[in-house]
Amino acid sequence: MNNSDLRETQIRYEQEREKRLRAAGPSQYVKLTDNVDLYSQKHAEIDNNLLQQKHFRVTIVGAGFGGLLFAVRLLQSGFVRQTDILLVDTAGGFGGTWWWNRYPGLACDIESYTYMPLLEETEYIPSQKYVSGPELKDHANRIANKWSLSDRALFNTKVKELTWKDHDGQWIVDITPYGQPATTLTSDFVIMATGLLDSAKVPKLEGHQTYKGRVFHTSRWDYDYTGGSPTDPTMHKLQDKTIAFVGTGASAVQAIPHLSLWAKKVVVFQRTPSAVSARDNSSTDLAWWGKMTQTEGPGWQRKRMENFNAFVSNEHPLPEVDFVDDGWTKMQSLSVLVGGPTGLELDHMARMHQLDFPRQEAVRRRVQMTVTDPNTARALQPWYPAWCKRPCFSDTFLPTFNRPNVLLVDTNGKGIRTMTERGIRFEDEEYELDGIIFATGYSLGGSADLGELTVTGRGNKTLQEKQRTGLSSLHGVMTRDFPNLFFAGPYQAGAAANQVYTLDQLATHVAHIISETHKSILESRGPAVTSARFIVEPSSELEQEWSLKVLMRAPALGGILNCTPGYYNREGLALSEEVALLAARFSIWGEGIRSFVKEIEDWRQTGLAGLDIQPREST
Repeated sequence: MNNSDLRETQIRYEQEREKRLRAAGPSQYVKLTDNVDLYSQKHAEIDNNLLQQKHFRVTIVGAGFGGLLFAVRLLQSGFVRQTDILLVDTAGGFGGTWWWNRYPGLACDIESYTYMPLLEETEYIPSQKYVSGPELKDHANRIANKWSLSDRALFNTKVKELTWKDHDGQWIVDITPYGQPATTLTSDFVIMATGLLDSAKVPKLEGHQTYKGRVFHTSRWDYDYTGGSPTDPTMHKLQDKTIAFVGTGASAVQAIPHLSLWAKKVVVFQRTPSAVSARDNSSTDLAWWGKMTQTEGPGWQRKRMENFNAFVSNEHPLPEVDFVDDGWTKMQSLSVLVGGPTGLELDHMARMHQLDFPRQEAVRRRVQMTVTDPNTARALQPWYPAWCKRPCFSDTFLPTFNRPNVLLVDTNGKGIRTMTERGIRFEDEEYELDGIIFATGYSLGGSADLGELTVTGRGNKTLQEKQRTGLSSLHGVMTRDFPNLFFAGPYQAGAAANQVYTLDQLATHVAHIISETHKSILESRGPAVTSARFIVEPSSELEQEWSLKVLMRAPALGGILNCTPGYYNREGLALSEEVALLAARFSIWGEGIRSFVKEIEDWRQTGLAGLDIQPREST
């Protein structure tokens, strides 16, 4: 690589970015509001025993891997029993994103040995290095069964409002079970574990209401229409149909190859291509598994997770051995997105571009070598740094565009704008379609995107109102004037390519805060008292101190701002200086996940310093 090649490439990156900028920013999309669970069919019956309990010590909003981890770590802390816990989810079962997403080809794109939580505790051996969606959903049920949480969940139920009652020292939880009247519960603690990718979005399109065919999002895949099932996607009902697939992101890379095997014709509409590297999946070698777990010993999964994190965060020095050894761990430039220890060095971005250039060049060459039509090959080449969009891995996606029944409509960054009665119109051509499948991604969720949920804290102030003046929190998990309320990040918390590692660290941290606060109160009251109620929240000084630390590290993530538009950078929306400063308070921990974990572990050694704790009457 010479400097002139890099400069020319960066000019091309900027040109491609400019094509995709929209003044509307995130508002060019609308959230998918249809939360009816297609997969429950008749809908799971609401557990009236749980409704009759009325009060819970801990209510967890979300029953995916995050919600399960919070429940498990609280149980292990000894603070609660199973009967103290309530999990609430709009889905019909455990799994979160792995419940909702069932499209053909769905699989974990992070190595399953590091991604699947609690493998040591459940003694489960994943079938492959990158397991399928159904296996991940089954694992969620495995965790729930092992910790006797299967009958502690209200499914097909929406939490509409959370209201703090200071006099009672508890939360009022307003819920609406599917097909039943709204009802009210109370809870000493509430944990928000709704996930980052729980809110699907679709573009605003002219004429969408006129289209007569079938339309759905990949996160609500309709096997009644396509035929087949998540475990046997023989989509025989599509053999005489022309199907549009809108999007070429991570879901598309997995689904389109399967769709092309069954549909008469697949028309793929692309705004921005993905960077697609080899997948090289393989079945788990049981002999290797036994040797690996025995050699590493107890805690092997955390060691493997942290080894993976070290490479992706570009730690220095890198570990001598790369345990995972895949496309993620060969991508140190991704530290621009997830944070890393070198992010604030003066020449950081220059070095990241130099590190990233040969990788992206190899990705583009792979497209040229695989896709036979030169125009299609040019359109599928990604012209942006690797950290700007989620990297993808597939051995079947690119060859799919050599099939005679697959057509790529590259919109050259414009995206589609118009639907008609018969299909999609792009520029001067109308594409007649039997069905349209949107794979247009998600709104980034977390504590700052609560959707229709209203959270009202002390003084009748909502969480949304507090955040309008800038986020302030302790470690991204709790905030002043919203006592006994905890989040699963991501804002002001650490981030990793392996989200499950982050969730587990946050779950462990929250369990420590709650259980150690409880123990400290019991110790002050003597051995006769075995349980106590209390209120805990960070002091204003402590959360402002933490917010300042986050702001000091936010410049390490500045490389995202000049990326091609996407949910990482609010669709490239230009921000005023004032708004940019407020947005910086919603940053992740820019120094990387290892630094963040050390920060919170060191703080735990201080013995709850800076927390405002108010004991209530004993129970």
